[in-house]
Amino acid sequence: MSLIDKINNVIEEIKDESLDFLKELISIPTENPPGLNYDKIVKVIKDKLDELGYKTEILNPKEEELRKLVKFGSGNRPNLIGYLGNGNLKIAFNAHYDVVPAGDGWSSDPYTPIIRDGKLYGRGSADMKSGLVAQIYAVEVLRRAKIFPSSLQVIQTIVPDEETVGNINAGTYYLVEKGILRKDNINYAIFTEPTGSDNLCYGHRGAIWAVVKIFGKKSHGGLPQLGIDALKVSVKIIDKLYDSIPDITSKYNIIPEVSKKPSILIGTIKCGNWMNTVADYCEFSIVRRLIPEEELKEVRESMIKIISETTREYNARYEYDEFYAVDTIISDFNDVIYKIFKEKVKEVRGKEPSLVLSPGTFDIRFTVKNGIKSINYGPGRIEQAHATDEYVELKDFYDSIKVLALALYELSKS
Repeated sequence: MSLIDKINNVIEEIKDESLDFLKELISIPTENPPGLNYDKIVKVIKDKLDELGYKTEILNPKEEELRKLVKFGSGNRPNLIGYLGNGNLKIAFNAHYDVVPAGDGWSSDPYTPIIRDGKLYGRGSADMKSGLVAQIYAVEVLRRAKIFPSSLQVIQTIVPDEETVGNINAGTYYLVEKGILRKDNINYAIFTEPTGSDNLCYGHRGAIWAVVKIFGKKSHGGLPQLGIDALKVSVKIIDKLYDSIPDITSKYNIIPEVSKKPSILIGTIKCGNWMNTVADYCEFSIVRRLIPEEELKEVRESMIKIISETTREYNARYEYDEFYAVDTIISDFNDVIYKIFKEKVKEVRGKEPSLVLSPGTFDIRFTVKNGIKSINYGPGRIEQAHATDEYVELKDFYDSIKVLALALYELSKS
């Protein structure tokens, strides 16, 4: 029997089991912020890995470490690590179990997974609990087909706090700092973030996340001229920031197409405490996305110049708190792992995969910066990440398991 026939047979055997496990994970609301049900979901995944023969451990940052690592939320931030095999080729899979808040407007309960028209709906179905399950069952396919290579050791790293980003975090960054993920003990890191089953992702755009605080002066609503209106100053700044985005298009293959242009989002704004009082305080958030052609330092300086000049014009004061800044991340897509994944995606999906950059940042930045050869391949589609009525195509889910299994086997022979 050929390799692909063996894998296809096992895929049929594990379809219901893997789907049930995915549904179970989706039904646990691991919203971040604040970081709900982290201990609960880690126990469920640990029990599964233990059942599948992994040696597992949980790394929990200490309280004093959490104060530095966690900007949003509170509570434990457990990292789950599972080891299978004793070979010299060490391949680490990485997935995060936290999801963004579901919000309102769903056509069904976001934490009651439901299948309609070949799609599994639920918060985290695309981003990225389907990837988490796919990476576990890709290894399981090899094990059940009795072709798990003796030359291989798989390390499953299941982490928190990817969604709240940061220059440091309690998940993948913490595992790098603790030496679980390092260049001399990991040959490859495979992420399963949602960039589509027909794409190989080798990095992501740059980004700046910041909170701006504007300080003004209170006065009576009938005498606003006597105050310094922090809300008015904020609106002026926000307008200028939006207008400052250059109309340029990247030459890189960033998906989806609209992400080839730089962007800015003022996601939150909080001002004032009474409608008849001039607001003496206002704060707003900035998420600026950079294309590879932009320089992080120049973008930051441009934004701060707008904030500084506008507050000075209105005799206000500002504080700029930038808690996340990362340049475009690009891994080496000429490495053999990309060649192997290209072959396996074409074998399973029937088409040549595209090499893409993700529009949003993810934890691959920590491994690439530390010299670990890295790739991202996951079943979800990027357009579904954080969306209302988020879903993953079941065909994409099962195909990704097959691609990951085939690529893992081929890597062990290279």
